[in-house]
Amino acid sequence: MSVRAVQGLAADGVTIPQGVPTAIGDADIKSATHIFAIGCALPAAAKSSGKAKDWSDVPDDKGYEGQRDAIVRHVKELLDDLQRRGK
Repeated sequence: MSVRAVQGLAADGVTIPQGVPTAIGDADIKSATHIFAIGCALPAAAKSSGKAKDWSDVPDDKGYEGQRDAIVRHVKELLDDLQRRGK
């Protein structure tokens, strides 16, 4: 993660997990209810699962706040959709 992202998350009170990100595997795809891509490509199996969404509209040129706001908007839309469907 970028220094700017780490600083922004810390300022928002988000704890940064330790470790190194890993690629999405078949077991991850099988057990997931939703898969989101933000600025990265998903494996073909994830795309074809019907669980994947591409949040490519999260801006990489608006700083941490712009990125955070776009992600928050997506999450709120997801929660609203889940609530409408009773899940």
